[in-house]
Formats: sequence, C-alpha cells, structure tokens
Amino acid sequence: MDKLKSPNKDERKKAWEMIRFITDTGNGNELKGYLGYLRSLLWNSLQGVREDAWNNLDIYKKLLVRGIERGLTANSDRIKWSAWSKAIDMISLGLVTKDQVIQVRYSYWRLLRSRWMTIRKKAWRLFVRLVEEGIFQSKDKERFIDFLRHRKASVRIYAWESVPRLLKLGFITKEDIVSQIRYLKDLTSQESNIKKRAEKILKGFES
Repeated sequence: MDKLKSPNKDERKKAWEMIRFITDTGNGNELKGYLGYLRSLLWNSLQGVREDAWNNLDIYKKLLVRGIERGLTANSDRIKWSAWSKAIDMISLGLVTKDQVIQVRYSYWRLLRSRWMTIRKKAWRLFVRLVEEGIFQSKDKERFIDFLRHRKASVRIYAWESVPRLLKLGFITKEDIVSQIRYLKDLTSQESNIKKRAEKILKGFES
C-alpha cells in the first residue's frame, strides 16, 4: 500500500494494478480500512502520486470513498487543479453532483490567475469546457469580464483568447467585447509574445 506514494512511477503503477485487481474481483472489503489513506493520495504533495490517484477515480467510486469533492476547494493551486481537471469525470461517475460543483465554482477563479503559468494556461482551456457544461453560467459573465481588463497582461491575454469560443457559446456578446476592446489593444504594446497573441485576436475580430 505504501508504494502508492512511491516517487518511482513503476512502483506506483504496480501498486495501483493490485488495488484494481482487488476491487475488480469483488474483494473491496479488504480495503475498507484504507479508504482515508486512499483519499489522502488525491492531495498528496508529489504530483505523480496525486495524478495517479485522480486517474483512478473509478476505483474510488467502487470503494465508495467519500469527501473527494474537497479537492475542488483546496488551498493549494496544484491540488485544486488536479481536482478541477477531473471535475467532469467526477460528475459522470456520480462521485459528485453537477450542483455540488456549481456551488463551489467560485474556487475556480483563482486558478485563472494562478502564479503557476502551466496551471493558469490549462485552467483557461478548461474554463470554456466548464461553460459549455453549464458549470459557469450567464450570472458569472461580469466576473469573467473582469479578467478581460486584469492588471496582469499574462492573465488578461488568456481571457481574451477564450473570447471567440465563449461568443459562440453565447456566454458573452459582441457588445460586451466592444466595451472592453481597449484592454485588448493595450496588450499590443506588451512584450513580443503577448503582443503577437493580442494582434492575432484583434485581427480575428476585424475579419
């Protein structure tokens, strides 16, 4: 069981295979005393350990592990992202309800401005999917628009890059964008990478 927390990926893989074998053969009762331990793996500080756990959510479902939704409101951006990246899977598996996720969606906003660039990038990509799934709704529009004028250019550009898809989903309107366009134009005076991305978005609006 301890090998589920091993820094060695192969050791963790074998340990999870054993857990899966036990649950698939109907012997899940043997693991009843380890449910708390298994749940703790979901917010382990080691990314590999944490991701392995989140990638085996079906096992958590079979073992009736409770409290998994706590990851959605974790203090750590890294742990929180691990949970939110699997939010739709959690709903599909019945580990949480869609309403439960909607109720804690406020926790997601911080990921969109995370100090970790990789998390911030992935969070913005998922944001559009969460809108599509109805997790974020029209009443969240104003909060989103705040990001279109965020003081940090590295945050603001991601918000603007999501605009074309959000327009198609009807989450925002062209009128909303017109009123904020100056904040996109401001980005064309930033360093080269952000400047090029901003110019590309502007060009798309003009075409």
